[in-house]
Order: sequence, then C-alpha cells, then structure tokens
Amino acid sequence: MKRHFYFFRHGQTNENKAGATYGNRVEAYLTPDGIAQAEKLGQYLSDKNIEIVYSSPLRRAIETAQAATKNMDVQIITDDRLTDAKFGFWYGGNPDTQKQVDENLERIKSCLDDIVAKDTHNNIAIVSHGGVTRALCWCCGLKLGDITHCQCFHFTWDNNKWEYIATFDIETMNNTTPDIIE
Repeated sequence: MKRHFYFFRHGQTNENKAGATYGNRVEAYLTPDGIAQAEKLGQYLSDKNIEIVYSSPLRRAIETAQAATKNMDVQIITDDRLTDAKFGFWYGGNPDTQKQVDENLERIKSCLDDIVAKDTHNNIAIVSHGGVTRALCWCCGLKLGDITHCQCFHFTWDNNKWEYIATFDIETMNNTTPDIIE
C-alpha cells in the first residue's frame, strides 16, 4: 500500500531572525512569523489526512508541529535522531569532515527506516530542521540545497521504493521546484 510522507522544516525562530546559523541546538522559540508560517503549512496539510507526526525534540520543531496540526487530531512523537546538528560542508564547514556528515546521515536514515518499518500509518509528517529535512530528502533520492522555513517535501513509499511527489512553498501557497543539487 502506498504511504505518504511529508517532511518539513520548522518555522522562523527568534534565533533565525537574529541571524543564527544552521546547526543550532539552542532552544529557540517561533516568532509570530514562524507561527504564521506553520499555520500556512497546516492549511496545505489539512486535506492530507495526517495520522501521526514525528518531531525533533527541540521546541521550535514541536511548536511548528503543534501550529501546523492544531486542527487535526494527531499524536506528536519526538525522536532525538531528528535533532538539529552541524553537517560539515552543508553549512560552510570543512569539506573534509565527511565522517561527521556520514554519522549524521546514518542517524537520520536510521530514524526514517524505523518509522517506515514500525509505523503502520499511511500519512506521516516529520518536522525537523533544515539540515535534517535535507538529509531525509537525500535518503529518499532528492538531493537538495537550501530549504526555507516550513517548506514541505511530499514523498510516497510503495513497494520498498521512495518516489518524490512535490514541494510545497508557504510563500506562494503552491507546489514549487526545489533547490536541487546536481
């Protein structure tokens, strides 16, 4: 049976607004704009029959999940493997830090593999951070560059294969073409 997955980054935070770099494990909170972004994302998700949400345990991701699903009856489950982390070259670090990149990808892939194997829901949302969302997409075959706040990536899982369906942009309230790395 075809299962639908929606991966998205948290909304804008006070730290983002102040210019914080990616890979920040500080407990930031959503700004009013970040809450509005999550609510716009909720409009998109409203007809997707989301049954469960997996989230990073950091407050900004949980607040985004709560705002995006406030009109849905869903459980939000936190998983430490979805926590933000620095990802070497993705964040302007040294390209020789491949071990760190590999470890982060393995951590995130193990989370996704567990969800696919153990969760029986057909419509699953995963909210996390820019780098984690990018890594989730990479695990499914979509090589992304930058990800904006609350940008949502829709994939299906069917017959042990991932298929990219669409990218939803809250700024245009339409599906858009993502920033793909060749």
